[in-house]
Amino acid sequence: MPRKSKTHNKTANRTPLLIIGMIGILIAIVMVISAMGQITPISPQSVSRLELDPILGNANAPVTIIEYGAYACSACRAWHQAGIIDNILEAYPNQVRFIFRDFPVISPNYDRMAAQIAQCALDQDQAKFWAYHDALYTQVNPNNSQGDLLALGESVGLDVTALRTCYEAGIHRQTVQYDEQRARELGLPGTPAFLINGARIFNATPEILLTEIEKALNN
Repeated sequence: MPRKSKTHNKTANRTPLLIIGMIGILIAIVMVISAMGQITPISPQSVSRLELDPILGNANAPVTIIEYGAYACSACRAWHQAGIIDNILEAYPNQVRFIFRDFPVISPNYDRMAAQIAQCALDQDQAKFWAYHDALYTQVNPNNSQGDLLALGESVGLDVTALRTCYEAGIHRQTVQYDEQRARELGLPGTPAFLINGARIFNATPEILLTEIEKALNN
């Protein structure tokens, strides 16, 4: 009887391994395709919605203060809880307006989730956005879950079903990314960072903001 060559034996031994390997690759491909089908796509936003800002004060005021902030930012929270912006708006009625934009850089996953839900609140109306914004800076746990943040929205009178639907559909992922990109293009080093009529202000104090407001009013 002729002897089988060693080469033939090796080939025969490798064949089952090759088949198993190919099956594994096919299974992996199917799993990737399936997972991709479950990813919620980012909903495209119009330019007008991307640039829609939450505003406090006179919308046509000659001086605009823009804060780029993050909801996990302890300094932002301290500014808010001290009522600095509220005091400025009170001191300059009809002369100053305040805008908040998202710069989710402190605890990015939490910041982006909170910012997206806040943008969903803005879809309900400006007053509801500010109620939710204030609530986010009143609670001090940046480890809150999606459920916690939605419950917080319900506690301040938001339509929680609409809020959940909006967030889970990824409606405002692009909106938050747009604000973050604007902050990076401005070269902002962190949060909170302020602009007064376009002038960038880092390491702000209330006195610095008041000086810049007076300068803007006198220009």
